[in-house]
Amino acid sequence: MIYQAAHGQTGPARVAWEQLVRRYWPAIYAFVRHRGADVHEAADLTQGFVCDVMIARHLLATADPTRGRFRTLLLASLKNYLADRHRHQSRQKRAPTNADGELGHRFSIDTAELRETALASYDSPDAAFTAQWSTALVRRVLDDVRAACETEGLRAHWAVFEARIARPMLAGEIPVPYPILVDRFQLKDAAQAANMMITVKRRFAQALGLAVSETVSDPDDIADELGELIRSLERPR
Repeated sequence: MIYQAAHGQTGPARVAWEQLVRRYWPAIYAFVRHRGADVHEAADLTQGFVCDVMIARHLLATADPTRGRFRTLLLASLKNYLADRHRHQSRQKRAPTNADGELGHRFSIDTAELRETALASYDSPDAAFTAQWSTALVRRVLDDVRAACETEGLRAHWAVFEARIARPMLAGEIPVPYPILVDRFQLKDAAQAANMMITVKRRFAQALGLAVSETVSDPDDIADELGELIRSLERPR
């Protein structure tokens, strides 16, 4: 996706850019907010970084998987950008240009999404960046698994998994007790509810592993990446 955005044809490259921005702006925004910016300033700085650094300075063209993770490069570039903005005290909003010098457009950052990007008390802006990236990846996987369950007539299975695993993991909610789920979905007993949960949990684990494999160049790094992802989600907020 990164290569396509940086070097692809106009149409596919545009699609790849949109996908990358959707994947990474919550982490960028979370980092900026935890540096002390208010909602509107953080949104403006996030937009500016995407336009001025990722696009105008061709950041993706410098990405090299042999030199480390893309998000490590992204975070280092973001820190430099914020330091530069702080020195110059410039808040001018710019529109991006593509490689041919043609006027681009400002990527949309929905205000509702800003409210959903929680400003929790992470230990540092770096921790907020990593945790938000992990949360965004997990949510994409959950959306895919939910859609598959609905297509296959497993809505109750998904609902049990969501109540026991997904919402406690992402929102810190207490898992709904099995007896309540048995009554809610008119199940036979707690064992049936547990089996339904396990069915979706296995699908989620498989889908998460696949999603993580797409973020690393070496298959041997998948286990480490999964471990870091889980730790970032479990980190005290």
